[in-house]
Amino acid sequence: MNKITRIKAAELDETLVARWRELQDGDPALANPYFAVDYFQSVAAVRDDVHVAVIEEDDDVIGFFPYQSANGVVAEPVGGRLSDYQGIIGLPGRRWDHAAILDACGLKIWDFDHLLATQAPAEIYRRIDDISPILDLSDGYEAYLAERKQAKARRVDQFRRKARKFEREVGALEVELYSRDEAAFARVIEWKNAQCRRTGVVEFLDWEWTQGMLREIWRRDSETFAGMLTVIRVDGDIAAAHFGMRSRTVCHWWFPTYNRRYGKYSPGGILLLKLAEAVAAQGMTVVDLGKGDDAYKPSFANGRIALVEGSVLRPSLQSTLRRTRTVARDFVKTSPATAPLRRAYRQLKSVIRRPA
Repeated sequence: MNKITRIKAAELDETLVARWRELQDGDPALANPYFAVDYFQSVAAVRDDVHVAVIEEDDDVIGFFPYQSANGVVAEPVGGRLSDYQGIIGLPGRRWDHAAILDACGLKIWDFDHLLATQAPAEIYRRIDDISPILDLSDGYEAYLAERKQAKARRVDQFRRKARKFEREVGALEVELYSRDEAAFARVIEWKNAQCRRTGVVEFLDWEWTQGMLREIWRRDSETFAGMLTVIRVDGDIAAAHFGMRSRTVCHWWFPTYNRRYGKYSPGGILLLKLAEAVAAQGMTVVDLGKGDDAYKPSFANGRIALVEGSVLRPSLQSTLRRTRTVARDFVKTSPATAPLRRAYRQLKSVIRRPA
């Protein structure tokens, strides 16, 4: 029988932190920086609802289940919509008793949208399979480029040509992989929020806690984890910038932004190639692009990591209500009986969004 103890993430002591890092290093599937204890500590520094279930067997810690819960009933990804990976940090190949873990924490629902498929529970409510595309740099950057050329990934070559054109027409590109420039950090926030406004997405980087979380990540710099503010400049002007993070072997592509003034040169794509070249030179083997259907990702990606979206529901009033709401929502979305309402709603949205 395993012993499961729930603690606040802020209560992780040096012994537990060391064990966390040992378990992460022991499983290649957990190489992404999202599984690093530093990531969870960064979120816990700005939020008080980050918890960890410590799983023990024969007085030995064999796993950590981190989660975020505002109400103590529903477990959500740590970092909310900013979380690109979820899972238990523990012994590789272990089959986890998710029901026992949730019960020990007093949880009735566990929601996940980027769970490692290898850790998928036996029973998932509304399972959706997805992938996170990656740049596999195991054989080095030049080998990666050769593989992409053989795969006829023309967009990669197009970005390389645009980089040369950029330098001919504007000036030499200077790459700073780990910038400490406050102005560049502010520019990432500003440009990403502007992109959200243009596309009708909530400006999630305008929230106080998200900016605080990024700053916490940015200040961390060790062999096993670091925040990364990568900047490309031309004649001192920022052409593109990216905020992400890395582990020992994986760089996670997170918040890329670019100066629209240089839009015709595709500075965002150039930035990705420059970053991949730089991290490969440092010995990293993967740039993880994160889940999503962005048009550029298939051209760059030469590998993938399987993910699962869904929920685990424990018997409870909350779970029953969740199932009822889901059935009602699906009915409204798909039933022929509600088709006129859906058409009217779409027409109303088109009027609201139409320019004056």
